[in-house]
Amino acid sequence: MITSEDTAMLSVLKKDNTLEAYQYFFMKYYKPLCLKASTMLGNMDEARELVQKIFIEVWKTRQYQQIEHAPGGFFYQLIDARCRLLQENAAVAAQQNKAPCPPCETGPALVPTSISTPLIMAIER
Repeated sequence: MITSEDTAMLSVLKKDNTLEAYQYFFMKYYKPLCLKASTMLGNMDEARELVQKIFIEVWKTRQYQQIEHAPGGFFYQLIDARCRLLQENAAVAAQQNKAPCPPCETGPALVPTSISTPLIMAIER
């Protein structure tokens, strides 16, 4: 839900590109975004780092100019997409790091068979 304060700060941010206006959104959404990322990634330290990186990227590239309605929704979408990408990359890396089963060096497995009658007689003597 967008508040009138969000609307006013977004207007100032888009018009003047002031760091103070951007800082408002960081302070308001940092903790909830960290919780979202932590839930998806399972690691709070990684989540904090990711949220900080997203805020820095958005500031440097001025992506905030693309925010049409809800700044919170904008940041949540960015975090969700980045977390999903990290999860996919981790799954691919885990699959690639899986050691293949080493080839059997002894040849095909021997299948036990019953002992033949002459062999049994030789053993019993």
